[in-house]
Parts: sequence; C-alpha cells; structure tokens
Amino acid sequence: MRVIIYLLLSIFLGILTGHGQETISTTTASTSSVSISVDGSNVNYEQKGRTYFSISDSDDSYKVRSEFHKDKTAKIRSYLLEELGNDYLATSGNKYNWKRSYSGDTGYEVKLDVGTLKIYLDKELLSNRTTKKFKTITQNIKDYTSGKSSKERTAEKEKRAQEKKEREVERLERQAEQKMREAEHLQREAARLKRDAKRKTDN
Repeated sequence: MRVIIYLLLSIFLGILTGHGQETISTTTASTSSVSISVDGSNVNYEQKGRTYFSISDSDDSYKVRSEFHKDKTAKIRSYLLEELGNDYLATSGNKYNWKRSYSGDTGYEVKLDVGTLKIYLDKELLSNRTTKKFKTITQNIKDYTSGKSSKERTAEKEKRAQEKKEREVERLERQAEQKMREAEHLQREAARLKRDAKRKTDN
C-alpha cells in the first residue's frame, strides 16, 4: 500500500513540476499580401475584384504575372517609365516592352499591356541592387493595384500575429487548467488510499 501511495504522490509531484516549468512558446507566421516562393514554384496572390499576382522567386530567376483593372494601366505605365526610362523600351500600341540583354541573354524583361503585367529577371546576370530595385517596383505596383498601403498591410499582419498569440495563450491556459484538475484528482485519490491504508492498519 505504501508503494501505491508513493507512486501516486510521485506522479502528482511530476505533474506540478512540469506545470511550473512550462513556458509559453508562440510562433508568428510571417505573411504578406504577396507570397514569395523560394524554390521556384508559383504562389498566387488573389484579391476580391480584378487584382491577381503570381510571383516566383528562385535562386536564379524572378518572375511576376499580374492582372488588374484596366483603368490602372496608365498610372502603372507612367511609374514604369519613371523607374526604367526609355532605354531598352519598345512600344506597339498599348503594349510596352522593356528588355535588356547581356551577350544575347535576357537580363530582364518587363511587358505591360492593358490590365496585365509580366516581369522576368535572370538573377545570375543582374546585380543584387538591380534585383532589389525590381522587387521594390513590384511591391509598389502591388500596393497600388490592391488599394492597400504598406502601412495598412503591416497593421493587418501585426493584428493577425497578435490574434494567433492570444489563441495560443488561451490553449495553454486550458491545458494548465486540465493538468490542475488531474493533479487535484490525484490528491484526492492519494488521500483516499491513505485513509484506506490507515483503516486496515487500525483493524
């Protein structure tokens, strides 16, 4: 009987010790309006309405496909002209095509038509600075077509992270309450066994 009581008390103390050492560990997901793949596969961004983004970012290339409301084409065209200039530009009606080659290989190509945009970079031919510039261009166009500023998206991301953290805290609190109930049950069971053992000893 003493062995049983000892075992129950050991289990109880183990539970309490484990509870005391438990820490809250939360993982906040890094999210953004445009998801970027690191293995070259396409990950799509879709928004209600007429905006669509597909970005592929691998070790050797960077690709963008976008569809948006045609009324936003003019402003995007003006922005690209400001950023890329007229060098390496060919036009045909509403189609604008910036293409720069290095020894016959395409370094970058930007195709803009009414309501559509395609960007291709060969990262092995371009400098990190140029690649970063095109990523900034992509993000700015995305901000404009989606109608959300970077500040608004950051606020949304922080809100989602906070909500996730609060859900995790609530889960851990429920888990702790369950362990406390189990510990109380073991306490009562240990006390009962102790009383039973005492009665048998007295008899």
